[in-house]
Amino acid sequence: MNPLMRSKIVLTFCCCMLTHTVLSQTRINLDQSFALLQSQNEDMRQANINLLLARVDVKEARNGFLPVLSFNAGNTYNLGLAFDQIAGQLVTGNKWTNNANANVSTRATLFQGFSQVSRLRQALLGVESKEVQKSKLSQSLKLEMLSRYFDATANRSLYEVSMTQLQFAKEQLEQERTKFELETNTLVDVAQAESQVAGNELNGIVNNAAYNSSLIALKQLLGIPLTDSVLLVTPDTEMAVTPAAAVVPVRDPAIKFAELSVQQSALNLRYARAPYFPVISFTGGYGTNYSSVRKDYVHGDYMPFGDQINQNRALNFGLSLSMPVFDGFKTRNNISRLKLDLENKHSELNKVKVEREKVLALAFQEYRKSVKEYQVLQVQYRALEKNYQAVKERYDIGETNAMDYNKALLDYNVAAANVIKARYTLMYNVEVIRVLQGER
Repeated sequence: MNPLMRSKIVLTFCCCMLTHTVLSQTRINLDQSFALLQSQNEDMRQANINLLLARVDVKEARNGFLPVLSFNAGNTYNLGLAFDQIAGQLVTGNKWTNNANANVSTRATLFQGFSQVSRLRQALLGVESKEVQKSKLSQSLKLEMLSRYFDATANRSLYEVSMTQLQFAKEQLEQERTKFELETNTLVDVAQAESQVAGNELNGIVNNAAYNSSLIALKQLLGIPLTDSVLLVTPDTEMAVTPAAAVVPVRDPAIKFAELSVQQSALNLRYARAPYFPVISFTGGYGTNYSSVRKDYVHGDYMPFGDQINQNRALNFGLSLSMPVFDGFKTRNNISRLKLDLENKHSELNKVKVEREKVLALAFQEYRKSVKEYQVLQVQYRALEKNYQAVKERYDIGETNAMDYNKALLDYNVAAANVIKARYTLMYNVEVIRVLQGER
């Protein structure tokens, strides 16, 4: 096989392997990342479970208004001396006797100082609190996901640029070595070209390591197996549109959670006087019984089982009242404590509102800063690009030395990397504002 044919086969094999690798990767964009965060993140799953548990507490609180109904049945065998309460007589002698009974009873609390109402309202507030906690957690995870996503995509872009620069530096090194062989330059020029290659290669290694690190963290956050191959879709630059005014949304989860804490404290204070009220309960029951030694007093024979069940039926019901008299001032002290707690919760709410306004204001400040930086760096990039082209033309015709050329090339490469970082920073700040304003 001739060398040309062997090269074609190797090139074809490499292209096939590269195509297979690209096709086997799962492409994920920013919207899909948000969806995976909601469905596969373990913290979100735990938040959903806690929400379901809170709803179970609501059902349990509502069931507290229902009466308790129970059925009891029993049968007792006795040998020897015993007093039979059903027959109303003392049983003596070495013989077996047995008693049987069955009854249905009910118990219900008619009034307990509105404690059941308080329990239900607290359970409903608990459900709402769990929902807000879930939203708060979701917002926090979204911000973390944005940081990981844009770090990964930015580092990948920097790595691709580093590889392009590395390839160009290698070509430049070959040219310098050729010139050195022709004795048209010095060993210093070759050394500077080698240094340029090493620097670009080092940048590529650093950017690739940062990309892999951010991608692993993102996979863990989204619940994606670390062994899966994932390709992040680079966000479109048109995403960087001007956000709305810096106004904290009404449904901000942090503020809503603080408001629920105030409502919870107010509810606790409202029903803290429940121990001052009496407790009214209703009880009732219906049952019958049987004794093997009960006799029919008219005929003197043992009474049959069916007749006893019919004659021994009993129905009872009643009301009970429990009135507190003195509890050592426990209730009064508890009320005083809850009043102070309510004031503390109001203060915490005001603090949270100010803090959220501060966070959103800083986010807009970072956005405006990133816009200006991106614009300035683009101007700098275009200027350094023109400077590099001019120096290169002069270097090619021998009017400037390699030191000036390498400096112009280095400045141009740094400017290109700075533009990439600024672009991704701008898109990240826009998405942060969207999350803080509830648009994501």
